[in-house]
Amino acid sequence: MDLERLKAKRTTTRSLFTRLTTKINTGIETPVGENLNKEVKLGDLCELRCQLIEKINELKELDLQVEKVVNISEIEKEVTDREKYRETGIIYKSRLDRCISSLERTSNFLQTNQNTEHAVGVTETNVIPYKTERNVKLPQITICTFNGDCSEWLNFYNSFEVAIHNNESLSKIEKFTYLKSYLRGTALTAISGFSLTNENYDSSIELLKQRFGRKDLAINTHMNKLLQLEAVKSVNNLIALRKLHDSIETQVRSLQSLNVNTETYSNLLFPIILQKIPLEINLQYNRQRKDEAIDIKDLITFIRKEIECRENAFSMSNPSGSYFEKEWRQPNQKQNHLIKPHFKSSHAMMNHSEPGSNCVFCSKGNKSETDHSSENCPLSAQERKDAIKLSNRCYICFKLSHTARICGKKYLACRCKNRFLHHKLLCETSFPHSEPPKDGDSADRSSNQIKHSARVNSQGQIPTEVLSALNKKYGDSTFLQTFVAEINNKKVRGILDTGSSRSFVLKDIAEQLKLKPSAKEELLIYTLRSDLVSFDMI
Repeated sequence: MDLERLKAKRTTTRSLFTRLTTKINTGIETPVGENLNKEVKLGDLCELRCQLIEKINELKELDLQVEKVVNISEIEKEVTDREKYRETGIIYKSRLDRCISSLERTSNFLQTNQNTEHAVGVTETNVIPYKTERNVKLPQITICTFNGDCSEWLNFYNSFEVAIHNNESLSKIEKFTYLKSYLRGTALTAISGFSLTNENYDSSIELLKQRFGRKDLAINTHMNKLLQLEAVKSVNNLIALRKLHDSIETQVRSLQSLNVNTETYSNLLFPIILQKIPLEINLQYNRQRKDEAIDIKDLITFIRKEIECRENAFSMSNPSGSYFEKEWRQPNQKQNHLIKPHFKSSHAMMNHSEPGSNCVFCSKGNKSETDHSSENCPLSAQERKDAIKLSNRCYICFKLSHTARICGKKYLACRCKNRFLHHKLLCETSFPHSEPPKDGDSADRSSNQIKHSARVNSQGQIPTEVLSALNKKYGDSTFLQTFVAEINNKKVRGILDTGSSRSFVLKDIAEQLKLKPSAKEELLIYTLRSDLVSFDMI
């Protein structure tokens, strides 16, 4: 908006302000009589007071906009005119407040007299006292302690001033005692040298105001809190997002209460907040943002709406309970990173790409392929550890993004007595030799794994009939229940897969049981680089 348009708008507003002051004079000077009772006059004055406050704020905003674009030579005249209208507004607001208070006191006095007249009995000696009682017991006012944080001084002193400092029923020594009981840390140390006297109470209040009530220190404290906000990495961590938004909102509003306009620090704070929010929200904001001036309020509003939309979506997708109650984190992990569920059924693992063609110990990166899997690697346990260390991989899940100390898949770690967290393929107890397995040993090795699972389970107990089978084909191990059945005097081992939508048997077993197929279906879930598989339904 150009300068001429702003000045024209301000001139019109000032004319309306002058008319309003004339109307206020007429309203105050109008006497109360038959044509105008006190209740009507009181309501009219309250409406005029609201209009006056609105006009004062509107003029203040226009004056600030004009001062930003006006020439430096005209600044002095602009400030003088602004102060003239500001003083006029303060005078008329004070007159309205005094007149409204006077009318309210008179109305309360008349109401009390009427209640007393209704309480008088038939005779002069029979007088029934009129007493009003509160039906609701209000909670006790509590004052938070102050430990020397300049950003909390204003909240503390306002509460202390209302509850204790302006309480005329308390002596200054009593007020001083209360004051010391609410101070902690550096604030208490600042006035610890004052003895408990009436004169020292005023001196201690003045000292606290000079030290902790400084506007520049409060502004620096709020800005430091904005700069030190903890970044939120996950867009699904709504608790951390809500906490981040509330912290930003609190500090910005505190700066506004100190008469610090957001435009003075928007250029500094804008990129910092964008770094604190998740990348997805950052992209959405920049996508909808137009080539306009930086507005920190617009960014905060966008973050708030984004959080509210996600909260509504999660609450509707979890009707049985709150999403926030189901959220959990690993103790050794930062709060921004949510734990993803890692247990998979074999039904879901069928779609998983098979990593057996690349050995994580022998292949250099993902570009080269080896002719064996990681499980069949001929390297010894120590050589495998050296290869993992050289490639800066995790000793538990073999990924490059983190170390074993903060790994989220510690359930893959070996259960040996070694305090060093490592994968089973790196355990010297499990792989003491470096000889590669032969082709005929694969079945024996699988059989040994099943027997080992049958001897001891994860709780260290010996199961009775149900065995465990270990599938080490994929990156994430899955245990399935097995059973032994007798068919035509022959023992057949079966696997119970609760995650699969179909149950399967071999063709020779179906022929032994004389099961006839009723239909044929195609298997929709199949492994990588294989043809579509079909099976008979029996």
